[in-house]
Amino acid sequence: MTETIKLVSPIDGSVYAERPALDEAAVAKAVSAARSAQLEWANVPLDERISYCLKALDVLKSMNDEIVPEIAWQMGRPVRFGGEYGGVDERTRYMAGIAADALKDI
Repeated sequence: MTETIKLVSPIDGSVYAERPALDEAAVAKAVSAARSAQLEWANVPLDERISYCLKALDVLKSMNDEIVPEIAWQMGRPVRFGGEYGGVDERTRYMAGIAADALKDI
């Protein structure tokens, strides 16, 4: 029988989301796929990887109105704080800015 992972909202104690847990074989398959994808990703030039990350950040920002209530229900963070985008944006842009120098010896 497949286990179910339940996300209980701290707002009211209700089950906000349920997802089936992966079995051991599915986890192994996902890890293998991630390793393969990482090898391909490592061959993409750094400036292109940075560009993809910044584009993903823009997409995330466009979804902020959807994400804020999700975070509220999942973590109990009040919507008046506007979600996590500000911190994610700041950290992503900082890391993108230092990536070339920080990774030059790798």
